[in-house]
Amino acid sequence: MRKMLALYVPAATLLGYVFLFAPLLVLVIYAFNGGRSTVVWEGFSLAWFAEALVDRGLRAGLQVSVIVAIASAVLATAIGTSAALAVVKRPFAGKNLFSTLVIAPLVLPEIVLAVGLLVATVWTGVPLGYGTLIAGHVLVSIPFSFLIVRAAASGLDPRLDEAAADLGANGRQIFVRVTLPLLLPAILSAFLLCAVISFDNFVVSTFVSGVGSTPLPIQIYAMLKTGLTPKINALGAMLIAVNVLVILVVMGRYLKTIRKPS
Repeated sequence: MRKMLALYVPAATLLGYVFLFAPLLVLVIYAFNGGRSTVVWEGFSLAWFAEALVDRGLRAGLQVSVIVAIASAVLATAIGTSAALAVVKRPFAGKNLFSTLVIAPLVLPEIVLAVGLLVATVWTGVPLGYGTLIAGHVLVSIPFSFLIVRAAASGLDPRLDEAAADLGANGRQIFVRVTLPLLLPAILSAFLLCAVISFDNFVVSTFVSGVGSTPLPIQIYAMLKTGLTPKINALGAMLIAVNVLVILVVMGRYLKTIRKPS
């Protein structure tokens, strides 16, 4: 009985990883399929990668998604970091209420936020486009950046700020030379997470995207009407390769920073 219980955790973990990564493996395999089917193997081919690269709709959607992801991640990280530092380092009335309002988009249904944004844009007369798309993605991303940076800021030793002030540093110098370097890994993590959330967002994008600002998820969804081909698999495989490359670069830089000098 004890042996069975001891094997339960690793077995359940392995099954969980298989459940998560098996669809990605199938997607990558059929990106090299020679036929048009995404479920029947008809031979090896690289033609769908070329098809994905020359498809104007996919390229336009990818460009929109990248622009919106970077812009919304920058804004959401900046706002979330400012809010986190205010909550951790500055006493003010209504701090708990403020924190609750910042993370409120996490508990509200995303479709409710999307409909609210659409109603607000129609009421104010703001045209749908990049601006509304970025604003919507910032709204759903701020809670994540806020929570990540607040957790990191809460772990900072307040005596570091006091020591810097004793040495003659003003508030700006303390932030630039002490606080910011210590929070930089958390800020980078928040930025990457916000960018991924924006890139994958579908619900908000459906309501607040306009003509000429259709992101990639909506573009792929529109292709369902004509039938999916391994071209989508090829695009997904390339995106997975880029994500893996980014992870390897980040991990490499992290290992260099923690490596002890010999």
